[in-house]
Amino acid sequence: MKKIVLLCAVASFSGLASAADWTFSGNLRERYQSFDNFNFNSQVNNNRSEFDSRLYLKAKGNLGHGISVLLQPQGVLIQNKSQAKGAQTLSQVDFIQAYLQYNIADVALRVGRQQLVYGDQRLLGHLGWKDVARTFDGVKGMYHKDHVKLDVFSVSPANIVAMTPSITKTRGKSLVSWRSRRLTGAYATYTVAPKTGVDVYLINWQHDQSASVGKGRNINTYGTRLFAKQAGFDGTAEMVFQSGTWANNVSQKASAYAIKAGYTLDAWKTRLGIEYDYSPGDNKADPSTHKNFVFPFHTNHMHYGEMDFFSWANMKDLRLSIKTSPSKALTLLGNVHFLSLDKATGDWLNVAGVGKNVFNGKSTYTQTKAGTEIDVKAVYKISAVKGLKVVGLYGVFNPGSAVSERNGGKANQAQFAYMIAQYAF
Repeated sequence: MKKIVLLCAVASFSGLASAADWTFSGNLRERYQSFDNFNFNSQVNNNRSEFDSRLYLKAKGNLGHGISVLLQPQGVLIQNKSQAKGAQTLSQVDFIQAYLQYNIADVALRVGRQQLVYGDQRLLGHLGWKDVARTFDGVKGMYHKDHVKLDVFSVSPANIVAMTPSITKTRGKSLVSWRSRRLTGAYATYTVAPKTGVDVYLINWQHDQSASVGKGRNINTYGTRLFAKQAGFDGTAEMVFQSGTWANNVSQKASAYAIKAGYTLDAWKTRLGIEYDYSPGDNKADPSTHKNFVFPFHTNHMHYGEMDFFSWANMKDLRLSIKTSPSKALTLLGNVHFLSLDKATGDWLNVAGVGKNVFNGKSTYTQTKAGTEIDVKAVYKISAVKGLKVVGLYGVFNPGSAVSERNGGKANQAQFAYMIAQYAF
C-alpha cells in the first residue's frame, strides 16, 4: 500500500501546474499533559508528563475531469518524562492522508491513504486527539444521492508508529500491531430528515496466519445506529454484534450497546445530556469462545472518559454531561462517568481495547464498581488571532471497590490534566 500512497503523491505534484484549483490549510498544536497516580497507588511513583508538538498541513486540488487529490502530511515531536523511566523523545514525519478521487455523477472512487470516520466513531474514527492520527491504505467506493449514502471499502491500517516512547522503544510504538491486517466493509446511511435517520453497517476484520497477534482472526461486526436532532432534542442509539473467529480455534461472540440523549436550552446554548453504554463481559469460563467486544479502530477516548481507563467492553457507564457557552469565545464542558465492570471475573480493558488491560481478570474477583470519573474542560477562542484557541482539561478518577480488590488494597485517586494551544490556518 505504500506504493499506492507514493503514486498519489507523485501524481498530485505532477498535476500541480495544470490544476484548476488548489486550497491549502494547516493546523499547529502544542500540548502539555500530566498523568498522576494512574496505577491507583500513591506509594509507587509512576507519574509522567508529556510535551507534544504537532503540525498538520493539507493541500486539496481539483485536477479537472472529475479528478481531485488530497495531500495531508504531518510532523510530530513527543517529549515524554517520568520518574521511573526518565526522558524519551520521538519525532516523525509521515502522511495522514494522500489519495486520488474520481467523481462521476453520484458515484466516487478514492484510492490511497485515507481516514474512515463514521457515526459516533465508536467503531471507526480518525483518533484526531492523538498526536499521530489513525489512517488506512486502500480503496473506497462512495454512492451519495438524496437521502442515501453508501460507502464500501477495503483497506489495511497504515503502519504509522509514534505512540508514547519508552526506554525499550525510544521511537515509540504503534497502538496495535498493524501487520497482516485487512478491513473490508460497507456503511450505509438513510436520512428521513436533516440530521435524522439510520445507519446500517457490516465490517469484516481479518488477520492472516503471518500476523504477529491474532493469527487467523476473522470477525464480522454488524449493527445499526439511530440518530435524530429536532427542536432542541438530540439523541443516538446504537447496537452492534460480533461473530466469527477471534483467533485460531477460538470463536468470537460479543455485543455492545449505547444510548444517549440531550436537550439544548437557548440560554448560553446550554446542552444537558445523559448517556448509557454497556457491553457484556467475558467471564473466561469457556476458553473456546471470546466474549469481549473489541474493535481496534474506535475512538473510546471521547466516549468513556478522558482518562482512558475504559473500552467499550466488559463495562457499564452512566454519563451525565453539560456543555455551555457563556460567550462566543468561551465554551465550558463537564462530564461525570459512573463506571463499573459487567463481569467481575473478566478483564478490565483500557481505551485501546484488546490486550490493553488495566487489570487482568481472575476467577476469585467479586467486585464490579470501578469508580467515578469527572472531567472538566474549557475552550477559549482568542479573538485577536483568528484560528487560535486554548483548551484546558482537568480529570479525576475516584476508584471504587473493584480497584481495591485488584490492586492489593490500594485505591488512591488518579488525576489527569492538559493544556493545549491550537492554531488553524
